Amino acid sequence: MDYFNEDERKKQKEFAAWRDRALNPVIKLFLTLRLSPNHITIIAILCLITGVTLPTQFEYWWVISILLFSYCVLDGFDGPLARRMGKAHEGGAMVDMAADQIGVPLVAAAGAWHWGVDPWSAVIFSASYISFIMLAVYANQHQIQLWTFLRVKYFYYFLYCSSALIQFEILVYATSAFAIYYSFFCIHALQRIYKHFDQLHEASKSANSVEGTTK
Repeated sequence: MDYFNEDERKKQKEFAAWRDRALNPVIKLFLTLRLSPNHITIIAILCLITGVTLPTQFEYWWVISILLFSYCVLDGFDGPLARRMGKAHEGGAMVDMAADQIGVPLVAAAGAWHWGVDPWSAVIFSASYISFIMLAVYANQHQIQLWTFLRVKYFYYFLYCSSALIQFEILVYATSAFAIYYSFFCIHALQRIYKHFDQLHEASKSANSVEGTTK
């Protein structure tokens, strides 16, 4: 259950195998502390929420950066920990994906609150981003090929932290651009999915028609 294309999925599996080995000492520590994958997910989300609710004055930029970085890093621990504990399954993968993607709407909302990002841009970007991720997962499950797309999640977090560092409203422009980008890709994904099932429907009608004439 993912939103990667075939090439990306292969590279992701290779990276995941390397990451599991590299994180082995930390995973052992988590096991010693009796932390579960869900504990790691909750801690990560708490880091995210704290990071986006802090004031964005210059003196807080490093705290915000550490918290958002911790959120991103901790998101990479729950999967290896689940596999080590023998608890890896699709339910856990769904929870992990939800926790992984929730950062985008929360950071976009924080951008509207702290940096004057247009609320409609924040809403459209958040909605189109989450919708596209869902459509991409659905398309992968049905082997429907989508265009390669940019993953701006981490870059968006970086821009949020950078805005606090340089005290400039970078997010105002980035959010509008990303809203347009992901809205376009939502339309593209819906077209591909519709076309796929429309072709299956027509093929089924043709097969039924041929079967009816042979009887």
